[in-house]
Formats: sequence, C-alpha cells, structure tokens
Amino acid sequence: MACPVCRGALTDGGDAADCAACRHTYLKWNGVWRMLRPERIAPIENFLADYTKIRLAEGRGSADAAFYRRLPDCPDDHPMAWQWGIRRRTFSCFRDRALPSLEAGKSILDLGAGTGWLSNRLAHLGHEACAVDLSCNDQDGLEAARHFDCAVQCVQAEFDYLPFPAGSFDAVVFNASLHYSTDYATTLREALRVLRPGGSLVILETPVYKVEASGRRMVEERHETFLKRYGTRSDSIPSLEYLTWDRVGELGSELGLKWQAIRPWYGLQWALRPWIAKLRKRREPSRFPILIAKSPSL
Repeated sequence: MACPVCRGALTDGGDAADCAACRHTYLKWNGVWRMLRPERIAPIENFLADYTKIRLAEGRGSADAAFYRRLPDCPDDHPMAWQWGIRRRTFSCFRDRALPSLEAGKSILDLGAGTGWLSNRLAHLGHEACAVDLSCNDQDGLEAARHFDCAVQCVQAEFDYLPFPAGSFDAVVFNASLHYSTDYATTLREALRVLRPGGSLVILETPVYKVEASGRRMVEERHETFLKRYGTRSDSIPSLEYLTWDRVGELGSELGLKWQAIRPWYGLQWALRPWIAKLRKRREPSRFPILIAKSPSL
C-alpha cells in the first residue's frame, strides 16, 4: 500500500504501517486497514453514523456467518432479498461477460465493497481481491469479511485518495458505488492511476438516466424517504448519486475512455418499468448497465 496523504511508501510493521515521508501511521484492527487521511476521519464518522443507522434499520446483515459466504445468493425471506436479486443478476453478467478477459490470478480492486462479498467471489475464482469501503461495521461493512474462507484484503479508504501505488491493479470495479462520488472525473482519474496500462475499469449498478431531471428527482425522493423513515436525509457528505448517458459520454471524452455498455437481464417486470412509468406519467426509472473501459496505454 501507499500513504493516502503523500503517496509515499509505507513500512510494514504487521498491524501498523508508517510513512517515512509525512510521518503518518496507519493501523489495522479487526482485519481492516484504516487508511483515511487524518483530517477526514471526523466528517466520515459523522456520515457513517447516519448511513449505518439507515442500513441496519433496513434489515441488512445477518447473525448467520453462512449468509455472508453465500452472497449475492440471499434467502427469499431476507428484508433485502429484492436488492440481492438484482446484485445476483449483475454479478452473473459481470462474471460471464466481463471477467473472461482476465486470466486467473489477476489483481482486482473492489471499490464500495460493503461486506466484501464481491471480493470473496473473485477470490474463489482465482483472483487476488482487495476490498475498499468507508464502512467497517461487522454486519454491513468490511469487518463482516471475517466470515469468508478466502483471503481478502480489506481497506478503509476514500475513492479519491486510494492508498496504493500507481499501476497496482489489473482491474478496478466500482461495486454499486460510483454514485457516492462527489466528482466523477476526479474519482475516475484516481481509479485510472492505480490501474495498470490496458487494465479494465468497470462500473456496476450506478443508476443511469436519459434525462438529467429524472436523476435529480430520484435524489430528492430518496432523501425525502430517508428523512421520513429515519429522521435524516443522509447527505452530510454530498454525492452525485446518478449518471446520465450524456455525462457518461463526457467522462469518456475527458478521460480518454471508450465505454462498452452491457445490459444485464433483470427480468420482464424490470424491463417493463420504463413503459409503465410513461403510462403513469412518472419520471423515468433508473437503468443499471455495466460500463467497461480500458485504461489508456502509455
């Protein structure tokens, strides 16, 4: 790893890593490397207080260790079974149509990893996976990775300050997480920095809209729902929360990326959502294409 403050090399001391250049020390506890810049710890803790409150109130997590090992397969009676059903189809499409280009043993960075379930699946497929998230709790965050039987490196870090040297990974996957960015171009540049030339950049399950107004309306509906149900809008750290196809194209032009869009099949009911919304004169529903681009070669 590298220092997220100065990107200097770290000395490995077991459960502590020191940066000789800027004299910061980073610790590992409960299986997770804590790699946040010191000035960001307090605002991130404030954000996580609201975020974790909502996530646990929604019924995420389980007392059963086997639950985590099976993900994205999820029992039908689980409160979040509907969402894991989407994740399962996304993962199947990603595995079958994006991963075959990567030989076994490749290094993959899982951004927005949550419990680390995707990293666990990738490890079982023979890859070296590293799970990155802000949340570290043991039900819905990185500490839940203790349940896995594969080695998964877990790191608490921000997307825009990844604690890795340049060119560290063969693939970087935003796992239902790019929409938490506050600046897409900055976040993607940092992902490209840690990618090897020709490596794969993958975006999973970030909502994409044709019309900007639809995305803005979705964000407002979401925050209103959170405020009504949980007493917080959960926006102490502002995030963009959606993409439009125009913005996808702009990012491609700005960063020199040629996007490939793969559309997973989520079932007939999902496919009919745009038509139903039009008939009922509602905003367009989100779409979850898998977006893939290659890191520009040197």
